[in-house]
Amino acid sequence: MKEKAKGFKSAKKLAFIQCVGSRDLRFYPFCSGYCCMHAIKESIIAHEHDNDTHSVIFGMDIRAVGKGFEEYKIRGGNNSNIVYKRSRVAEITKDADECPVVIYEDTKEQKVKKEAFDLVIMATACGPVKGAGKIAETLDIRMDRFGFFKTDPANPLDTTRPGVFVCGCAHSPMDIPESVAQASSAAARAVQAVMKKTDQKAS
Repeated sequence: MKEKAKGFKSAKKLAFIQCVGSRDLRFYPFCSGYCCMHAIKESIIAHEHDNDTHSVIFGMDIRAVGKGFEEYKIRGGNNSNIVYKRSRVAEITKDADECPVVIYEDTKEQKVKKEAFDLVIMATACGPVKGAGKIAETLDIRMDRFGFFKTDPANPLDTTRPGVFVCGCAHSPMDIPESVAQASSAAARAVQAVMKKTDQKAS
């Protein structure tokens, strides 16, 4: 094993494949929201650790939605050896050296291509947590068609049962800053509900 380990080397050429199982009617038709920016961040960090690292991000499109996100994406392409390929990946095989080979359709050129990498990272869909159905049954709240807890469109933290609130990925796929913001809002809604009951009892 030690002798085999001597032949190991750090991965220099990375492939990030987006929307694996998401935005797909066979699995989860919705966008997971945070995957594109996460892939860009990981690519930038990889380049910071080793300036010879080169990353290719394969995706139908890059959804950089948020303040400064588009600039961050562009900066990654300009300064961190990141290439964004609008594409649809069909298959991953391997070459004679056991390196992964990505076979994909380049949707800009409308051509099928293949490219070898040292490492392939897949962004899988953010689905509802296992056991969510049991929680919904216990709390007597409804779920939406995707398996997340159903909320009021006008009050997006309120479930179908008064006094029960959700935030973060219990609501839908979202990144950490948005989850934190929702958690604060859910706490505020809970305080409002408690204070309302207290006021009713006092009157």
